[in-house]
Amino acid sequence: MRMTLVAIVLLTVSESFGQTPSQERIQQVLGKKIAEIQEFACHPSIVDAVRLQNDRQMALSEIKDLDKQWTSTRELTAHKRALQEGKAGRLLTLKIHKNRAIYNEGFATDNQGANVLACPPTSDYWQGDETKWQAAYNGGAGKTYVGPVTLDESTGVNAVQISVPILDHGKTIGVLIMGVRLTYVELKAIQAEGPSGAKPTSG
Repeated sequence: MRMTLVAIVLLTVSESFGQTPSQERIQQVLGKKIAEIQEFACHPSIVDAVRLQNDRQMALSEIKDLDKQWTSTRELTAHKRALQEGKAGRLLTLKIHKNRAIYNEGFATDNQGANVLACPPTSDYWQGDETKWQAAYNGGAGKTYVGPVTLDESTGVNAVQISVPILDHGKTIGVLIMGVRLTYVELKAIQAEGPSGAKPTSG
């Protein structure tokens, strides 16, 4: 049976720092970050970029062909670079670069799971066959999904992927996925807990 996210974080924090914050503190850190990512997913530039790609109505066969081209090389191709350009691409790239201690990656998809934005380039182009996308898109109903702690192939960082629906007037049109570094969750949870597990005092 796979360990729960909180249990994995608790174990890793204990091994790394010799101090174990409470589940409540870890959940508070993740909860705050989830809220921030949900707000970012509502940015007009991101919504517009996803809506524009949806309007193209790409066939799944075309998406899979693009996925093959994407995964055939680790080079920064023109296609990969294009997903970091434009208004929304620059917005996401700036978000990642300004918050390197928090995020290791970020990418947005359309309503079929094809990348619209990606910084840095993801290991593959099509996310539609992956749990993180399927759970968050939720058949078009939209739902926030927090994945397990994993070692991200494209960045080599232990992170938690948080997937949130991208909404356009209440309708789910895509998914935004942000990788939150485990080191950030660890540090913030310990800081909130205080020394030796003591609760921080106000003032």
